Amino acid sequence: MSTTSKLIYAIAFQTGWFVCILAGSWISLTYAIIFLAIHLWILTQKKCMQLRKESLWITSVVMGGLILETLSFSAGFLYLNVPSTLFERLTLPPLWLLNLWLIFAIALRNCLAFIFYKPKVTYLLTCVCIPLNYYAGAKLNSDVAINNPYPLSLALITLIWIVFLWFLIYLKRHYFEDIFNV
Repeated sequence: MSTTSKLIYAIAFQTGWFVCILAGSWISLTYAIIFLAIHLWILTQKKCMQLRKESLWITSVVMGGLILETLSFSAGFLYLNVPSTLFERLTLPPLWLLNLWLIFAIALRNCLAFIFYKPKVTYLLTCVCIPLNYYAGAKLNSDVAINNPYPLSLALITLIWIVFLWFLIYLKRHYFEDIFNV
């Protein structure tokens, strides 16, 4: 993938982050669907015959994100100002957050693919970037808040992310290496 393509994906991903955080569920769903449609269209133009595997990658990351965020909300590291509980103790993330995971899954294949090649650097970056992203997201979006004490909640979310990224690196190496090398 060219540097220009990576830059376009990075800009689209960052724009998507702001759309998801600031615009709410339905506008972010529209953005995520358009982003996905354009991504899949680009793959078909490249005659990439890995659409099934690409879909499986995106689904795996989104489902992992659903589990990660459900764990973060249900454990009380994050909380919603709008009730969204399933059963008594299980709190599902809002739709806009799942839309963000869809955009993130696509970005991982393109502009963020570098995180798979140096895991130790990835884990160090995670320790800085994840708390900043969650903190900024919580400040910009009134639906979600970080539970007190902030440092402990953010540290535990970061730990969950490190485990999740380890899993994604493993998954990529053993099942999805071919789509990353297209």
